Amino acid sequence: MPLILSLTFAAGVLLIFMSSTERWAPPKTASRPTRVAQLEAYLRRNGVTEIASREFVVLSVLTGAALAMFVQFALGWPTVSAAAFAVGLLLPGWYFHTRHERRREAVQLALADSVDALRAAVRTGMSVEEAVLSLARNGPEVLRRTFSDLAREIRIGGFEEGIRRAREQLSDPVFDTVGATLVMSHRLGGRNLSIVLDSLSRSVRQSINLERELRAHQAKNVLSARIIAALPVILILAVRGLNPDYLDVFSSANGQAILALCLVSVAVGYAGMLRATRLPLEERVLQ
Repeated sequence: MPLILSLTFAAGVLLIFMSSTERWAPPKTASRPTRVAQLEAYLRRNGVTEIASREFVVLSVLTGAALAMFVQFALGWPTVSAAAFAVGLLLPGWYFHTRHERRREAVQLALADSVDALRAAVRTGMSVEEAVLSLARNGPEVLRRTFSDLAREIRIGGFEEGIRRAREQLSDPVFDTVGATLVMSHRLGGRNLSIVLDSLSRSVRQSINLERELRAHQAKNVLSARIIAALPVILILAVRGLNPDYLDVFSSANGQAILALCLVSVAVGYAGMLRATRLPLEERVLQ
């Protein structure tokens, strides 16, 4: 009995000592990003700079409420109205994502033209800095502001700092490659820069053409998914408009539950089809 008490007392003293010293303290786990930080990161990835995260949330809620009120006034089914509210919450994010994808394609096409212009300028004897300034004045419209900022940053902070800021501004993998090429040429000398830019231009255009073909095939599958998902909703709305009494079963509690399950199954099936046809994203490897 005294031995057990002594061991217990020793174990208690050891635990107190371990808990009071930093050496035995458990390692601190990395704090997970908050919902606000995740939303802000999502907005940055999709090029949303005109509104803040709080304004985006308010816009989403207002869109969902407006769509839900319209559906409730038109049909009078709370389940469908709730589904409309959920769809309305997603509409602003879908709009900004679609806008970002269209701008991304335009930026990559403009980058290919800009690389050709840089190559031509270098072959005529212009420096890269002079070529960038020329692109700021006469380059593709979608990239003039970027090249104007790049020319200003080169004058203020140096060539490599200007390229770094331009890469952060565009957040595009194609410009990451172009920027890395220009920085390497700036460090080692630009004797073969025109040859490198020529190869880079061909590579960029081949990549863009391949992505266009993949997106064309993807568009067919996405259109099929949208038609399949919208067909049951369209049929219900058509029947509701032609013969409202025929769908009175959905006005009861059991009918609303069945309708909710049907809407969930349609949403899950649509999301699964979109995921199956999603193209792999081109990741930025030179950040």
